[in-house]
Amino acid sequence: MSKDIASGITVKRVKASVIYRLMLIGLSIPMLIFSLICGVMGIFGYDMVSWNNETVHGVLALPLALVSGLFISVLFTMFFGTIVCFGLWVYSRFRPLQVKVLD
Repeated sequence: MSKDIASGITVKRVKASVIYRLMLIGLSIPMLIFSLICGVMGIFGYDMVSWNNETVHGVLALPLALVSGLFISVLFTMFFGTIVCFGLWVYSRFRPLQVKVLD
């Protein structure tokens, strides 16, 4: 079992671009994997992809699923990123943020 050396850093504020970047990466990877699976299932005839309340089957289901997954990731990032930025801003008014860095 290895022991990691942890050093603490106190931060007064975190840039919003860092929060949005982390949220976009964290949401996009699982959402695109899920969209890829739904698109492949849509190719084989499963009702996994819909557009304008109509299910899409065949080869068109894969790119449509990936585009909709990317769109949902960006939309969630904008919404939840704004909430996280606001929450961290309020928290930083009362206490400084502490980040542990593992070496």
